[in-house]
Amino acid sequence: MVLNFVLYLLYGLAFFTLGVAILSRDVRLSELGIARIIWLLALFGIIHGFHEWLALLEQLKPSIKTPLFSLFRLTVVSISFLFLFYFGLFLNIITFYGDNALSRTPRIVKAMIGVSALSLILLTTYLDVGTGHDITTRIFVAFPGGMLSGVGLVIYSRTVRPFSMNVARNFIFAGSCMICYALLSGVIPSDVIVPLLGVKVIFFRGLSAFFIMFFTIRALSVFSLEQRELVNEKLMRFSQSEKLASMGVLAAGIAHEINNPLTNVSLNVEMLKDMAGHDSKVMKKLDAIERNTDRASRIARELLHFSREKEAEMEPVDINLVIRSSCNLLRSQDKGPIIQLSMQKVPDIMGIFWKLEEVFINLLINSIDACDREDSIEIETFLENGSVTVMITDTGHGIGEDDLFKVFDPFYTTKEIGKGTGLGLSVGYNIIKQHGGEISLVSSEYGGTIVTVSFPVMTNDN
Repeated sequence: MVLNFVLYLLYGLAFFTLGVAILSRDVRLSELGIARIIWLLALFGIIHGFHEWLALLEQLKPSIKTPLFSLFRLTVVSISFLFLFYFGLFLNIITFYGDNALSRTPRIVKAMIGVSALSLILLTTYLDVGTGHDITTRIFVAFPGGMLSGVGLVIYSRTVRPFSMNVARNFIFAGSCMICYALLSGVIPSDVIVPLLGVKVIFFRGLSAFFIMFFTIRALSVFSLEQRELVNEKLMRFSQSEKLASMGVLAAGIAHEINNPLTNVSLNVEMLKDMAGHDSKVMKKLDAIERNTDRASRIARELLHFSREKEAEMEPVDINLVIRSSCNLLRSQDKGPIIQLSMQKVPDIMGIFWKLEEVFINLLINSIDACDREDSIEIETFLENGSVTVMITDTGHGIGEDDLFKVFDPFYTTKEIGKGTGLGLSVGYNIIKQHGGEISLVSSEYGGTIVTVSFPVMTNDN
């Protein structure tokens, strides 16, 4: 009795832990196909774990085993296996037809799949109600669902190999354990005793459940690795943006510096032409100077054209979504968890999502660099005087009064050599101005910095 109690308790706990571990993962920004369906496996784990605890309750208190309770337990186990069946089916579709296969599948096909699977569940549950056991459900739903999920996980491991071979192996192990579980729970009845060992098959089901949980949770690290890759890609793109911005600033400066003497040369050439009269040799030389001056002027204009960034088309943007995306990209950093969000529902603004994301990533990186682990960073959003306002408050080491008025200057930085270009806030300032916004910064050398960014609310005239 004690052994059964411990066995069913841990059996249910393994699946329940699997479900909670999956749901606790933030996969909204993931581009992996499995991220769109992993919640199905989570629901299977939570509901199936609850079913095992119902079976435990039935063993502890046999008097509770009434027809109504048996129907409830059959319904619970049927629903759990339905989610497993859906997960296995959709995982194989993604595996064989690509990560975007589900989004390309017509709704009518998805509806037909859903209705067919649900009809199968209702039929098997109806057949099992009379016997009081879930044999039909296990054979026709649990077994194919577990096999589809197991095979799908094993084959999907090829997709995650670029991230990590270790993660790919965990997918293979999780899939193999799922196949074992499909055989143990879908084909072999619960009361079968394994020869030679003298233990019920339920023991091996529990063991399979534990290993499914263990290897699946380890495999979920693929989402963290993907986020890290995404962060590196974003930071690389921002680095390129800073380099291009610095080249643009340099090109604009050179163009202006060249134009001034060229204008002076052109004026003097005109004066010399008037003084030269009809001297053909002198006029020929002056024409040559004029042509080369015009050529140099055209080169300067090309430099100015290069330095002016092409305008991208603006569209309605939810600033809260921009901030969440920026924070998610920085969560993997050592001090990422010190960022706290306190955001109100605010109207959309007109903007360019990735440029606004660059602004807030740069601001947050500066705050993180200024903070220690015991410090905090709070981001607030609210509507004030017809503007959407974002306030970033940190308790870091702050900025001295002498540096405060230079932070938006290009190439100005208080960081060590090699730690920053000094263009992050300058580029961010220009992006904010491009969006019609304002930015202000309040800080003290004694600690703490408040950055306030505001944007005009989108109107019908935008």
